[in-house]
Amino acid sequence: MVAFTRSTPLLLTGVLIAVAACAAPPQQQAQPAAQPPVCADTLPQHLAAAPAGPMVPGTPAAAVVCQYEAVQRHLAKSVQVKDVKALQQALNAADTTPPPRGTMCPLDHGDQDMVIFAYPGGDPIDVTIKTSGCATATNGKATAYRLTDAVLGKL
Repeated sequence: MVAFTRSTPLLLTGVLIAVAACAAPPQQQAQPAAQPPVCADTLPQHLAAAPAGPMVPGTPAAAVVCQYEAVQRHLAKSVQVKDVKALQQALNAADTTPPPRGTMCPLDHGDQDMVIFAYPGGDPIDVTIKTSGCATATNGKATAYRLTDAVLGKL
């Protein structure tokens, strides 16, 4: 015969709670959302470190285009990219073959934009884009030449 004491109901309640907790499905850890990128007041001299590979690797969650004045390199405006995947695909598909020596370029006004791609739980990737002259893009490791409207039209 089992003797019950005043603490028996509390003990049984504790056991039942522990069993219920063990039987519950594990909680999924949510990936932290990418913070919306923020443009620097002046065009940075050095890009954030990019891995070797495509211009914009992985799956960025957000991007912002930072447009800088040509001469002073002060931020003129910033615009959130509406179709991040389309801009990523256009940059990754751009021609990475350097132009032959002596290539003539249109007038270069010195215009440069920076696109900051943000990743959930990861470091951002910066891509600097020369929008005039021989339009180019670089993430510091990969460079694309002769950018077309397929890229420039998405900025």
